[in-house]
Amino acid sequence: MARTRNDQLYNGSAAYDMNYLTQTAAPEIRRDGLPEDRPLLINGRHVKARMAIAPLSVFGMMVAVCMLILVVFGYVQLYEASERVSSLKSELSDLRQEQVVLESLYEGGIDLDVIEEQAGAMGLAVPEREQVVYLDLVGSDKAEIYSTKRETLFSRIIRAIETSAGGLVEYLS
Repeated sequence: MARTRNDQLYNGSAAYDMNYLTQTAAPEIRRDGLPEDRPLLINGRHVKARMAIAPLSVFGMMVAVCMLILVVFGYVQLYEASERVSSLKSELSDLRQEQVVLESLYEGGIDLDVIEEQAGAMGLAVPEREQVVYLDLVGSDKAEIYSTKRETLFSRIIRAIETSAGGLVEYLS
């Protein structure tokens, strides 16, 4: 038996079904829509049914909004911290330059000849070899690491909310 394009079985000697060429549109699928709202009659008045909002979805939206606010304030705190770091870096470079200038002024003011004369006048002399004592401090170093208090996830969340609220109040004032 031969098969055609629309997978209908025909006898090999029968003519092909040519109607499939004329069927260009897809068959219409009928879908049942939502039923119409039926007005309720209460005390002779037409009342429409109201959709209820699930309390869990309201809670979820509140949590999402709180987390969004925490993220925004986290970015604000990060920006302020990076600004402080950049200002401290520039201040550090200024202080290092000033240190170099002050060290050169200090070293320029030292006169070794005057110092040796004053030391000789006070009776000071260079120590001899017998007067020099070397100390050998061989021993191991010891460090103690104290454990910090562990916080629960809930207390960290509460502390984060408190610091964010404090940061919001400080930012807005």
